[in-house]
Amino acid sequence: MAATVSPSLSTPERLLAAAERIVVQEGVHALTVRGIADAAGVNSALVRYHFGDMDGLLRDLALRNAARIADARTGMLDALERERKAAFPAVVDALVVPLFASAAMTPGFRAIVVLDEMFSRAADSIHEQIWSLFAEGVDRVTRMLSACQPEVDAVALAWRIRFVTAAALDIPPRDDDRSPQGERRSAYGDDGDGERLEQFRCFARDALNLSR
Repeated sequence: MAATVSPSLSTPERLLAAAERIVVQEGVHALTVRGIADAAGVNSALVRYHFGDMDGLLRDLALRNAARIADARTGMLDALERERKAAFPAVVDALVVPLFASAAMTPGFRAIVVLDEMFSRAADSIHEQIWSLFAEGVDRVTRMLSACQPEVDAVALAWRIRFVTAAALDIPPRDDDRSPQGERRSAYGDDGDGERLEQFRCFARDALNLSR
């Protein structure tokens, strides 16, 4: 069962944090109004009061997490566009580093994992809103990668971007709360968050280099 959240948060934030924790630890289908309220330590009627209904809460949570990724990517791309010519590794970083952004309400989780879990339940309208946050950034990354490799087929590049983005989810368990503190899979040596990101950056640079 999900642990209760910090009482220092506002009531809407407590509800969102509780829902986020349940989504990652138990799956989106474990979400109930009562379960969220109990984990948040508030009356279940407050879900309707603050968000209208469960879909409203999910929409808010999804968009907050999508914004964590989209805003990080926009910041990196804006910095690159101020340069005369963006270097290939830096453009790849603008695609992949934001995929490791922490979740909106729970720093120990990743925003992309929250979104992945939520997509199975969220309405199509929420999917469209999430994609609208990502679309411009992905288009900008694609244009920059194409400029670095002008001879590369655009369709092949689009597929590589898609597969690299999907691979960022990694394999379960995907958050620190699902395994005992310090437990790591020995085959990978240092399996900490920093090493995982560094290894993924290397993987992505190799996967997106189609000019070899």
